[in-house]
Parts: sequence; C-alpha cells; structure tokens
Amino acid sequence: MYFYHLKPNPFEGTKLIPLNQMDRESEIYKTHASKYLGREDLRDELIPVLNCKWNDVVQFSALDPQLIVNELKKHQHGLKLIRREYFKVHINEIISKHQAVIFDRDPSRGKGSFKIYDKEIRPLNSENYKELKEVPRKTIEYWHKVKSEVGKFLWFPFVTHIMVKGIIETENFETCELHLD
Repeated sequence: MYFYHLKPNPFEGTKLIPLNQMDRESEIYKTHASKYLGREDLRDELIPVLNCKWNDVVQFSALDPQLIVNELKKHQHGLKLIRREYFKVHINEIISKHQAVIFDRDPSRGKGSFKIYDKEIRPLNSENYKELKEVPRKTIEYWHKVKSEVGKFLWFPFVTHIMVKGIIETENFETCELHLD
C-alpha cells in the first residue's frame, strides 16, 4: 500500500517540511504559500485527531500522480509539468513514525467551504487505508467545470489525502518520474 507526494522543485535536503515550519521569508515558503491564493482560509483550518492546522502537516495523495497526469491531459490542452518527480511512499514508512490521518472531503460540500469535519477524518492505519487506482469521478467532473469556466486546474480535488504531522525524512522513499506520453 502506497501513497504519493509531488517532489518540491527545488528540493533541498532530505526532509519534507510543513509550511508553518518553513522560514516565511524564504523563496520555498513563498512558492508553496502561493498555492493557497484564493484559499487562504484553508491554511488555518484545524484538523481533527491531529489537533493542528492544515499547514502543520505534509499532505500526500492516495492516487499515483501519473494516473492524474494521464487523465488530466485529456481535459487540459497543452498540459505542462512544473514538477516532474514524486515520492512513492509505503504506508509502513509513515504509520510507525508519525501521527497521520486520512482525509476524504465530503464531495457534496460547495466551493469555498474549507472546514474539516470529524466525519471526514480517520486515523491512518493499514485497515483504514485504501490506495486509489483511478481518478475519482468527482475530480473529472471538477475538471470539466474548470475547463468550461476557464478556471485553475487543481490536481487533487476529491482525491483522498493523507495528512502527516511534522517533518518527514524522505531517504527511504522511492522517487518516480512523471511522463506526458
């Protein structure tokens, strides 16, 4: 059982660091913080079970980013990859070392609703976790809407997230490369 994290570009060192633990004056912080333009309220949202904020965790996806690229290029003409590498992480690399939860956002909630509800969170363990093998239908519907409204294509809406509290060592993680062909 695996989950995934797009490798930051540039990636310095061997650790994934939550946004709130980065130097706010650094270019790395500014680059990653810019992903939340228009979604600033999300950064302060509290995560049940972990009792910390959204930006106190490192987020992983239950879906291999290559599957996202394969599907997204059908919907976004001229798709370009800014980050080409990602980490493939076995669940045992996290559950034995970190506090972590699985987050499945209720798809019936509207845009701009950033509250995280207890019912959307469950502890990460081998019984609770299931790796996704295809892009969720709700994600594809979102991309159709974005295309028709000429909006911003987000890669992971309605994809199960794994939220890991704290700084994460990546030395044992497999690194994979994304391909457009």
